[in-house]
Amino acid sequence: MRPTDGQMPSVDALRSGDRRALETALRELQPDVRRWLHRMLGPRPDLDDANQDALVALAKALPTFEGRSSVRTFARRITVRVAYRYFGKRKKQEALALVPPPPDEIDPESRAMDREALRRLHRCLEDLPPNRRMAFLLCCVEGLEPREAAEVEGCSPNAMRTRLSHARAAVAERLASDPYMKALAQRRGR
Repeated sequence: MRPTDGQMPSVDALRSGDRRALETALRELQPDVRRWLHRMLGPRPDLDDANQDALVALAKALPTFEGRSSVRTFARRITVRVAYRYFGKRKKQEALALVPPPPDEIDPESRAMDREALRRLHRCLEDLPPNRRMAFLLCCVEGLEPREAAEVEGCSPNAMRTRLSHARAAVAERLASDPYMKALAQRRGR
């Protein structure tokens, strides 16, 4: 279970440059940052680099945190900015390096199918404009409400809803024309 903002150091401690407070905040935020980046960027070889860049950006930004939102919202906003920089870094032709899923009770065939579906979804997302891709990721993958995603992105809730609507339509259209995804949906619908 992830820690609550109550376990974060105080805004005053972060703003004062207290090294211990900064280290505590980064340690608490690191799992969230990693998860956010994995969901935004997908399984890729430079995920660790993106994670490191996000933590460095957070270390620089946390002393300027004014407390107008939660520390996690502030951290997510910084992480989103780092993800934007990584959106264009990988060439579209480059194959995705799959990160092995955590061990669980799902049979190997189902895990392989899930990895392939995830790979195809991320490939589909690469074709979206960055602001629509982020809207889809924040709302459909991360589960944020458009109002919350708008706060992270620094746009109006209406702009976020519009981006999300366009993103959903584009993703649905692309995935509907993918024969693998059609077959997977039919198989799971049984």
